[in-house]
Amino acid sequence: MKFTIFALALASTLVPAIYGSPATSGTDFTCEDQQVVSTSYIGEAQNVKSEIVTCSNTPKAPTSLVSQAVPVNVCGATCTTNCFTPSGGGPDPNDCQVIADALLYDSQNVGALFNITAATSGVVMQYQSCETFFIDQASYNLTYCRTDWSSLVNYIAFNCQATQNAHGGNCVASDQTWFVQVQTST
Repeated sequence: MKFTIFALALASTLVPAIYGSPATSGTDFTCEDQQVVSTSYIGEAQNVKSEIVTCSNTPKAPTSLVSQAVPVNVCGATCTTNCFTPSGGGPDPNDCQVIADALLYDSQNVGALFNITAATSGVVMQYQSCETFFIDQASYNLTYCRTDWSSLVNYIAFNCQATQNAHGGNCVASDQTWFVQVQTST
């Protein structure tokens, strides 16, 4: 199933596909040897933990096609949703809703966009049973929208549950340079 976010799309010809990335198979991605670069709390109540992380197993695309000096804006880019089977053990969608709301709050009060540098793997958000992350698989900086991430969190949390024989899921960019995952917090 495809999940299209808003209007602006990134042309997939700008960057090469990353074959064999952890997000392409529709299985859970686990951040190996996770190193936390920074931690903060977001949302109106400051109750959603946000961490910038690096993972030893995040594949990076070659840098030859896109300059690292200017982040590539992937707001509105299309991604494909994968639910993780079998059912059982998924996050409480209501906990995920708290993260989605915190992302919307920060979009209105901090700014709609955030950057992920090529030196890091991504951003992890956690509230009670729900964890979501945005992973940059490109070897250059990306810019993404908090509103898009919020929409994906809600969609995946409520549509990849036990009733769909699932326990969370992800949405992988068409060119596989990034993905958003929703799962049970560890």
